[in-house]
Amino acid sequence: MGTGYFTQPTLAGDQLVFVCEDDLWQVPLEGGRARRLTNSRSEIRTPVLDPEGRWIACCAAEEGDPDVYLMESEGGPMTRLTWLNSVTYVVGWSPDSRYILFRSTHQAVHHRGSDACLFRVPVDGGPVQGLPLGPAVIIDHQPEGPGVLLGRNSLNNSRWKRYRGGMVGEIWVDSLGKGDFRRILTGLKGNPVCPKWIGNRVWFVSDHEGLGNFYSCSVEGQDLRQESFQKEYYVRQPAADGNRLVYHCGGELWSLDPGNRSGRERRIPIQWRSTRSRIQRRFFYGDHYLEDAVLHPGGHEIAMLARGKLFSMPHWEQVVRQYGSRHGVRYRIPCWLTDGRIAIVSDSSQSLNSEGNRTKGRKRKTAPGGGSEERLEVFAAEPLVKPENSFSLPQGRVQEMVSSPRYPHLAVTTSRMELHLINLITGRTRKLDSSGIREISDPVFSPDGGWLAYTKYLSLELTAIFLIKLDPDKEGRQMRLGKPVQVTQPVRYDFAPNFDPEGRWLYFLSARVYNPIWDTVQTASSFTRSIKPYLLTLQEEALNPFLPQPHPPGSTESPSGQPPRLDGPASEDQDGKKDGQTETKANPPPPSKLRIDLEGIQDRIVEFPVPEGLYERVIGLPNKVLFLETPLLGAIEGEEEQRPEPRDQGMLWVYDFEKQEREVAAQEVGRMEVNPAGKTLLYFSGNQLRVLEAGVPVSEEADAEEFPTRKSGWLDLSRVRIAVNYPDEWSQMFREAWRLQKEFFWNEELSGVDWNSVYRRYECLLSKIGSRSELSDLIWEMQGELGTSHAYEYGGDYPLSPKYPVGQLGADLDYDPVRKAWVFRRIYRGDVWRSNQHSPLAEPGNLVKENDQLLEIGGVRLDEKTSPGELLVHQAGQPVLLGVCSPGKKRNVRRIIVKTLFHEGGTRYREWVNGNLEHVKKHSGGRVGYLHIPDMDTEGIAEFHRGFLSQVDREGLIIDARFNAGGWVSPLILEKLTHRHLGYDVPRWGSPESYPYHTLRGHLVLITNQFTGSDGDMFTTSFKQLKLGKVIGKRTWGGVVGIDGRYQLVDGTTTTQPQYSIWFHHAGWSVENYGVDPDLYVEDPPQGYTSLKDPQLEKALEVMLTLLKEKPVPAMAELLPSRTPDGSG
Repeated sequence: MGTGYFTQPTLAGDQLVFVCEDDLWQVPLEGGRARRLTNSRSEIRTPVLDPEGRWIACCAAEEGDPDVYLMESEGGPMTRLTWLNSVTYVVGWSPDSRYILFRSTHQAVHHRGSDACLFRVPVDGGPVQGLPLGPAVIIDHQPEGPGVLLGRNSLNNSRWKRYRGGMVGEIWVDSLGKGDFRRILTGLKGNPVCPKWIGNRVWFVSDHEGLGNFYSCSVEGQDLRQESFQKEYYVRQPAADGNRLVYHCGGELWSLDPGNRSGRERRIPIQWRSTRSRIQRRFFYGDHYLEDAVLHPGGHEIAMLARGKLFSMPHWEQVVRQYGSRHGVRYRIPCWLTDGRIAIVSDSSQSLNSEGNRTKGRKRKTAPGGGSEERLEVFAAEPLVKPENSFSLPQGRVQEMVSSPRYPHLAVTTSRMELHLINLITGRTRKLDSSGIREISDPVFSPDGGWLAYTKYLSLELTAIFLIKLDPDKEGRQMRLGKPVQVTQPVRYDFAPNFDPEGRWLYFLSARVYNPIWDTVQTASSFTRSIKPYLLTLQEEALNPFLPQPHPPGSTESPSGQPPRLDGPASEDQDGKKDGQTETKANPPPPSKLRIDLEGIQDRIVEFPVPEGLYERVIGLPNKVLFLETPLLGAIEGEEEQRPEPRDQGMLWVYDFEKQEREVAAQEVGRMEVNPAGKTLLYFSGNQLRVLEAGVPVSEEADAEEFPTRKSGWLDLSRVRIAVNYPDEWSQMFREAWRLQKEFFWNEELSGVDWNSVYRRYECLLSKIGSRSELSDLIWEMQGELGTSHAYEYGGDYPLSPKYPVGQLGADLDYDPVRKAWVFRRIYRGDVWRSNQHSPLAEPGNLVKENDQLLEIGGVRLDEKTSPGELLVHQAGQPVLLGVCSPGKKRNVRRIIVKTLFHEGGTRYREWVNGNLEHVKKHSGGRVGYLHIPDMDTEGIAEFHRGFLSQVDREGLIIDARFNAGGWVSPLILEKLTHRHLGYDVPRWGSPESYPYHTLRGHLVLITNQFTGSDGDMFTTSFKQLKLGKVIGKRTWGGVVGIDGRYQLVDGTTTTQPQYSIWFHHAGWSVENYGVDPDLYVEDPPQGYTSLKDPQLEKALEVMLTLLKEKPVPAMAELLPSRTPDGSG
């Protein structure tokens, strides 16, 4: 008998139902043997027993995205009640048990469903109805009275522990049940969530004393009492029946009897047996989890990483070989050594047995005092479980690692902004360079292994290429290291160096071309094609290789008959051969020592004769060079479900110095590399790999071949077979998530948190974990201990659930019991000129109007129990046949064909924005403009310009940043808003225009709420610091420690590390975990949504109109003097 990770309890009478391993279980409330109720193919969430204990309502995704399901509490089939594809969780039951209450985003218009509302559905199925209470997360009815509790903003205060920002939980009380809500506990310095009625008191979970525990207060928010006394883990996921409570705490379930003053908290003893089916070993193919791949120096095979495991594979022949531990260890950054061994970064810290598993009896150290847990391991050419050698690594996380083409040397860059050289002969590590600005990157060895080139920041605005002379002896045992030398003089960014294999040139990319591309919607320009490839001649006598050399027709030789030379002698062979002598062996001899003339090298720069563009890589070949160009594309893409399998979009060019021309070598190219001899090319294209002869364009015949063959060059990655032992993998993932926070968290003290102790506290719960979602929950709660924003975990290897999305019509439909028909109450036109951003009912010729009736779909009649969504399952993006009619006595059915939407959030959002814009326009007489900024990312910058440029001539502009999901573009928007009006450009005919162009002369007002976050916080506090105008609404989220999403765990999970803190002149560090206060606080009470009023927008409009009255904006005619005949004013 084991113990599981027990979550999400619900109780009724003496029975308890909970979630474990993504399924429902039942056990007596007093404890005992648990019985499994479901064996679902999806993750079941938030079960709620009805008051009688006969039924369980829950959220599941058995046929697509999450919806409400119902089943008998003793077990049996689940019945689907909603077809919304957007139910986040079940909240509870109505007091009369006729309805199931749930939260859904299907009518939300903002990012991440932050404005999601509560709904209800009849227990026997039927139309879904909204509760007119606005955005909320929970509702609870007083068992023996009329009172109603409403919880807003958050259900969970353990994912950001000790949170104090604007989005702290709000508890609203309607004590008489008449819809008159009043917020309580406004002065509590904590995060109160999950309000429950127990008798006549309000119970909730709060961490205002440091740890999440139960507290209670009177209906007025007075007489605060602590009710639970957990000391180690937060109280989470509470459920109540009006008299008793159950909750999750540290992976276990607890009960609390308020009537028992002594010993009323009790851990529920659950006897639990499971087949543990979700942690059974599973098998995958290499292309599913491809991470990295590198070419063997000989070009005949690759080493690759898939799901953190190390393999090597000849391209099309023989067998795949696996190296190292099979389970519980992650390998990163493989490198071939010249002798065919493989060097790799490993987090293995235990001895392994011959089968590649950790030996029993030796536990991983739980809390290292410092340094890197990872090590450098070297595996012999023949696959073994244990490495041949193991070496310590420099402090920090290794970010890049490359091997010398000549010696057993490795160059590594680290997160501590250092560059090191590891000598595998001696085991010695030497620091070559360091930066105080950003990470050093792009290390690359010269063909002879005697030099190292890399990219380094000179300032935040400039990067340059550097060289270090390594000067190894013949065996590479000893080196006489030179000092770093800057060899390029950047205009902006120089990066991605690469040596010519014959030692004549050093290639690199550089952003230094300032060729403006003019904007088509505003007077502005950008330099989106600023990059070109360049080269440095490494010897003084070397010529520009792009200058054609003389030779007779049909020959590449010079008139003298000697092999053509593009430069002077770069070196002399150590064996006495002169340059130009050929080597008859299959493999060329080791290159001789490379001579680089450093004096004047910065001026020996040569531009490639190619257009500027977006280039990512340049690689030298014998008498050729490869360079990768990526297309310039818009940042906003179409509907996700319509996109094909993602492939890279780079175009690989080859420039032939003998032909003096370039041509396309391959397309859809991503990462790429060439073996040291410059003969073989490996490139990524999405999750596929291709190996080709380097520098030879792919023929049309080979390009048409899609199957893995030597002819096509594609590799069959399904040859790589991966076995996953989930408990070992999850243990490794958990520790890596912990380790990443320790390395990258924004302050070294980790905000005073004992991070080693945190690891020990949560690591002991790993043995309980039985599903991927439970691991996610555990990582979230561990990272929440940091008490800082942006510590996220998302993605990863979840069990495959079926995906049968419901087709959307871009309309609100209600069932009219009088007409006994489904009625189009509102049709969302959105942007009718933009595909997938408007209701298909608004297409020309469909002739469907609001108040029309929807009678049938696909020939099937609708009724009260058969909703439109039920017939639109698996029809998203498909043409469907609708039967509609107009109201009246005669039902003349019109049949139309429409193509449904995958999502209608964009359509609803546009309607919301247009409604606000029209409201402001109407009540200001067109003097005031309105725009909304949904985020500070691509959608946000697009939406800002759409609204700003068309309304810049207004006397005032209301900027709505409510529900802003953050990003990074706030400085670009602030730059626009801070332009000062200096004058007018006055033409002979027509209207004068502001100078500078697109400058707002009028007043500004900003609206915010608790969901304005991240870069939205930064925008708001900057708006105040710059005194651009009044801020109206509610305090913002308060999360400004940024992330980059750079690191993934082995199963594809992304974990984020808060590492970029922000300090303001006027606010210091205070915005984090507090937010930004408005100048005028305006609440949005639940009852306001009944009347469909927006008090924050109304107040902003009122303030703006008052400003226009007190400080009117002069019309242009009042400012411009008359022009005299001589042209003077």
